[in-house]
Amino acid sequence: MPQTPHQYTHLREALQNLRLTIGAYLDNKSADVDHKDVIKELYSRTEMTGSYMAALIFANMIALLGLLSNSVAVVIGAMLISPLMGPIFSLGLSFAMGNLILARNAGRLIAISVLVTVAAAAFFTVLSPLKEVTAEILARTRPNIYDLLVAIFAGAIGAIALCTRKNYLFTTTGIAIATAVIPPLSVVGYGIGTLQLGMAMGGFLLFFTNLVAIVISSDIVFMLLRFRSSMVEGSKYPLRFRFKILGVTLAVISIPLIATLVTDLRALKLSKRIEQTLRSNLNVEGHSRLTGFSVNREEAVIRVLASVNTVGGIDAITEKRLNKELSSGSNRPINLELEQIIVKAGTIKPPETSLAKKILTTTPSAPKESLTTLRGRTLPLIKDACQEAGVFLAPWPVRGCAVTFSDGTTPTVLQLTIGRDFPLSDQEQRWLTLAVGKKLGEDVMLKTETSRLLPDLIIGDDGVPDDQGKKALAILKEFTNQKPPLQVTVSYPGGGRKAKAGQLKKAGMLRQYLVKDLGVPSGSIMLRPNGNAYRVTVGNVK
Repeated sequence: MPQTPHQYTHLREALQNLRLTIGAYLDNKSADVDHKDVIKELYSRTEMTGSYMAALIFANMIALLGLLSNSVAVVIGAMLISPLMGPIFSLGLSFAMGNLILARNAGRLIAISVLVTVAAAAFFTVLSPLKEVTAEILARTRPNIYDLLVAIFAGAIGAIALCTRKNYLFTTTGIAIATAVIPPLSVVGYGIGTLQLGMAMGGFLLFFTNLVAIVISSDIVFMLLRFRSSMVEGSKYPLRFRFKILGVTLAVISIPLIATLVTDLRALKLSKRIEQTLRSNLNVEGHSRLTGFSVNREEAVIRVLASVNTVGGIDAITEKRLNKELSSGSNRPINLELEQIIVKAGTIKPPETSLAKKILTTTPSAPKESLTTLRGRTLPLIKDACQEAGVFLAPWPVRGCAVTFSDGTTPTVLQLTIGRDFPLSDQEQRWLTLAVGKKLGEDVMLKTETSRLLPDLIIGDDGVPDDQGKKALAILKEFTNQKPPLQVTVSYPGGGRKAKAGQLKKAGMLRQYLVKDLGVPSGSIMLRPNGNAYRVTVGNVK
């Protein structure tokens, strides 16, 4: 129903009164702000001093160490001592007042800080023996629109605290933790130092998102608190030009952030749908129960690995139907892999006698078994357990295997030494424990340790290892079709510039040998100087 002229007039008057009320409130609040003192302080935050650079570099090193060691507390500590928030707020004030000089000073200091931070992080990463991707690093490589909103709210409350001086110390501490401008730059340096440019770009996008959001939100707060162009002496730039810069920048960075959010939401929706489908089909009273599942979306075909406890087993027809149902609601094909664990129906009671007692128990009328007889009865069981572990861990070699049988009060212990350059994941530990326990017929406690997969290599001038090295490297052929592909690192001796260049050349020829003779994908091989010998290590890509 269209509004009458009388109603339209009342609406205009209400809006006008609201605008006047808000304006009067902001005028009252801005009267409490010492504009000159705030401007003076933010001008001082654009000065490049020795203490500023020292705090910046130390905060960067602390953040990088926290990221590499996966320590949340250390990363938070780096956020708190970072001085980079000062020039970012100065840049926001320059947009509010149109102060070209302040904008240049703040922009120059921010640009230099970014370059110094990234370069220092990349240099330290190259020198560090720890280069594995951690959860703290991955958390700063996929920003989305929510990160932008967090930075906008944090920047606004930071500007208010800066102007009013209320709870300023505690507020700035919270802002430093919420926005975190230093750790993303450390991730950029880490990505460059390990030649993972996609990770470096993700870290820089998060930093740039926080930077733009804080500048925009603080700019709005400064303008509402009556920071005006009339307070500026010297060069100014018009309000329309300032809005164009901020608007275009915000629009550009919003595109990848929204795209990332949409991708994450789709992945979450897919995971929820897969979970509901699996539970509705596999949670059958008295027959089967879903115990866990994982989804791998890195390949063209989505792989779903599900573990289920079942009494009678899931037949091929049911598995095929379930696989078809999973794929029907997805725009990509889904391949279901079922890990079936046969269990006893009803309540499973603990065995009255342990496996060790079953082996050692003899009837009263039977003669006492000799040590040779007991050894003959025990060795096949140990062999079976070790073989089961070897099949599960292949192609990683099992270099040591021992079984300590239970006495009835403690579980049987399987001790494994695995030729592997990184430890087993929690999921691998669980599944290996279940597989071996099923083979032995009782609960098993798994203890694993790793040893280097490959020894140090002796490399000739042609970049080819000696016969012993060739024999050791032959195992890499078994990893060529690994899904997902593994990361192969070739470490070569350091030294002076001339010596290092020669060692790098030989490492490059060794890389060609791995590609041509062993079939290792060239994209999965990384060269780095480390130690005083040639060494090839195989790590997982997370």
